[in-house]
Amino acid sequence: MEEACIVMKKLQILMSTYNGKAYLREQLDSILQQDCKQKGLAQLHLLIRDDGSRDGTQKILQEYAVRYPQKVQWFQGENCGVIQSFFELMKKTQKADYYAFSDQDDFWMPDKMGSAVQVIEKYGKNSPFLYCCRPKLVDAELNAIPSAIKRPAMRPSFGNALLENIVTGCTAVMNEELRALIAFEFPRFTVMHDRWFYLTASCFGRVYYDETPHICYRQHGGNVVGANSGRWKEFCERLRLFWGKRHDISRQAEEFIRIFGTLPEREDLKKCKGDVKVLSRLKLAGELAEGRKDFSRRLRLVKRKKLFRQRRTDDFIFRMLLLMGIY
Repeated sequence: MEEACIVMKKLQILMSTYNGKAYLREQLDSILQQDCKQKGLAQLHLLIRDDGSRDGTQKILQEYAVRYPQKVQWFQGENCGVIQSFFELMKKTQKADYYAFSDQDDFWMPDKMGSAVQVIEKYGKNSPFLYCCRPKLVDAELNAIPSAIKRPAMRPSFGNALLENIVTGCTAVMNEELRALIAFEFPRFTVMHDRWFYLTASCFGRVYYDETPHICYRQHGGNVVGANSGRWKEFCERLRLFWGKRHDISRQAEEFIRIFGTLPEREDLKKCKGDVKVLSRLKLAGELAEGRKDFSRRLRLVKRKKLFRQRRTDDFIFRMLLLMGIY
């Protein structure tokens, strides 16, 4: 019975490319070779938006579109950056049951989509749902490398999403309920598109973090994730990182409240008007957005345990900057 209920579900994979020819073929092949049919995903479709590549990426995309006309479609867009590129894809996509997001240089394990679909079918019916998994760090040749990406110490929550992101975008899979909620109005500002996914899903639905890796997250050149360093050096590095992104947290909270704070008269938000948990989360976001203007409010926020970052060092730095009003 369980298998019958997911037969012929449609999966839309959204990919943004920009000068990515080096690893693009390998990534496309890994997507097209997903072991999906036994999970009922007979209709796998890949929609790609190129953000103005000049290195031969478009030639590769056309090659795959000709070779797989029923599965691969791409279009050229103006250069707007990765965040807006993915939002544009979410606007233009055909309606599907599941939406996955892909970088141009990773490698998907054969069970990536099947694993995500099983989780969504079990836990994510009829309400906004976001699946993500822990990525496996690899080098340019797909050899495993020591990972600085550790599993979250605390479960996904809205209070965490307000302060940081634990959703690696290339592992994210969402249902139609979440896509429609996000696509109704895209933010004017967000730290990253996957951070917005985490915020929206954790406020109005559910986020599931799979600790088993189903994707090889390629590290090369400028995107290499560093290994752990000494505590003092780590503290200084994290403080410098926070300082460089000061006000991002409050700006993003302001934007979230601008879009969702009054629970607009929308069909997909009607049931939220009486949901105490949703209203409490929106109130927390509003307090965080307004906190920069009011020291007494910041004092109260510092004590809020629902607001937290996964790493103790990061949590301490955030509360320090929160008191100073530069978050």
